Amino acid sequence: MNDQIDPNGQSSEITSPTAQTSKVQIRIDESQATTYYATVARVTSSAEELVIDFSEGMRPTEQANVSVMKIGARIILNPWAAKRLAISLGQTVHRYESVYGELEIDPRKRAKGKTPGASGGTNGGAPGGPGGTVGGTGGKN
Repeated sequence: MNDQIDPNGQSSEITSPTAQTSKVQIRIDESQATTYYATVARVTSSAEELVIDFSEGMRPTEQANVSVMKIGARIILNPWAAKRLAISLGQTVHRYESVYGELEIDPRKRAKGKTPGASGGTNGGAPGGPGGTVGGTGGKN
């Protein structure tokens, strides 16, 4: 599948994987879209779907070693849409890093200034596992 979005994000041209000569123009209607800024994402899954929860960050509580992650938005995807999203995100991050440099996801290394101007999150899930949390511990809630 080949997704092409114009600079304004208003239309896409999609080529079907089964019929490479067939193209469909899609007009994007963002009139009812909600914009949400997130610094943390939690991913969980089952055999039928993947759930991505977004949060502005985690806030500490009065209990030692306990933080609260207030979910601001949730997206539920089937596995095929999730795979396409993962591929698209990977390509987008790769393009970003080719222009601006590598994004350091370890906040301890960023704090030491090893990667100038980089930002990102930490992965709380097992690498390659079915879920995890990515993002920082900062943010307002």
